[in-house]
Amino acid sequence: MDRKQETSAVKRALVQAGFDKNNIRVKHGNGTAWGWLSVSADIHRAPSCYCGSPDEYGRRETCQECKNKWREIYNRMEEVAALASDRDKLRDNHIIIHLGFFAN
Repeated sequence: MDRKQETSAVKRALVQAGFDKNNIRVKHGNGTAWGWLSVSADIHRAPSCYCGSPDEYGRRETCQECKNKWREIYNRMEEVAALASDRDKLRDNHIIIHLGFFAN
């Protein structure tokens, strides 16, 4: 499977797994990261979120509920991407997941 097919297959698999197609970005690395697959998305904070207010630099302390939600989504995205790209058989699958929270 070439890079374009792999990108399409991963995005299609993530959409079928229930992720929003307008929020998922899938691409391949360039240069020394040529073989790496990068998946990016933004997620909503947990309903029971009690994260602190952003400081003067825009950073905020993340609550345990949001950390748990982030980890759960991260693991699911990595699993789906690895299976869709046939990288699940590799010890180091060269998949990078970037997850951020939507600004509140």
